[in-house]
Amino acid sequence: MDQTPSDGATGAPAPADPDPRQPSPVHLPGGRLRPEHWAGMAALAREHGGDVRLAARGGLEVVGADGVPVAVDRLVAAGLPGRVGHERARDVIASPMAGRIDGHGDVADLPERLHAELLDRAGVDDLDRRVLFGIDDGSGDVVAHSPDLAVAVDPDGWSARVLVAGRDAAVSVRAAEAATVLADVAADVAALTGAPGRVPASGRWHDLVVVALRSHPLTSPTTGSPAATAARGVPPVGWVDTADGLVSLLAVVPHGVVTARLAEFLGAVERPSTISADRVIGLHELTEHMAEQVVRVLAPMGMIFDAGSPWVRGGPRPAPG
Repeated sequence: MDQTPSDGATGAPAPADPDPRQPSPVHLPGGRLRPEHWAGMAALAREHGGDVRLAARGGLEVVGADGVPVAVDRLVAAGLPGRVGHERARDVIASPMAGRIDGHGDVADLPERLHAELLDRAGVDDLDRRVLFGIDDGSGDVVAHSPDLAVAVDPDGWSARVLVAGRDAAVSVRAAEAATVLADVAADVAALTGAPGRVPASGRWHDLVVVALRSHPLTSPTTGSPAATAARGVPPVGWVDTADGLVSLLAVVPHGVVTARLAEFLGAVERPSTISADRVIGLHELTEHMAEQVVRVLAPMGMIFDAGSPWVRGGPRPAPG
């Protein structure tokens, strides 16, 4: 009998608070993966008789047949970047289609640089681990998750507006300097709060965050509402023709479960991929012929490319601000 999904794209129940005795999912900066990451996780999943699970905020974990997640150090040994398992690592989500289609600003390596900057600031340790950082390409897909501190990059990729708890802070920054600014402000907020906690969304603490932003030497005040962008809409899943003449494929898997065999095939595609905050798998930089082959092979293995599937949560994406 068909199962009806209960939580967005994956059909998984709303996540409960993590068990501190169990390893937490790892979060690659911006959800960006290379083929060898999939290959390493596939091998580890096979070794433990389990699979790869997609978690909230673009997280990943390998879960064995006994239902116990594999330790992070094993994931790192299998090929995932060593810094993702660092105790200071913070979650950074990013728009998976950034720079790939018209109106979606190119965020370049901002997710990786922000992740590294946050790791290098000892003061950030006092922020609650749930504090979420975001890099939005101007389409609003990341802002929709109300990240605590984020930037929305303009379509030209040159400048970005800073957002606090998903709201425009009336501050802009050069995109190339956004990682430094967000890390600086995060450290300032940690010092102001004096105890672990989320970056406040409103009231006095929010005002202090904005003051820290506006007093930063690399920021500039902005006036008025964010300019409307001409960002082309992206389907929740499916085939997307990109500006470089190539193709991106977006797909979900039921319950966010990637079997070891499917993970192995994702690595064999040998193209960059992403896991979005909505647990959507993206395969990028495919030729049309490659994309046709991927759909033909991976759809029977559980990947869902049909936007009309009940496993897919559709609907428009709000603009940032």
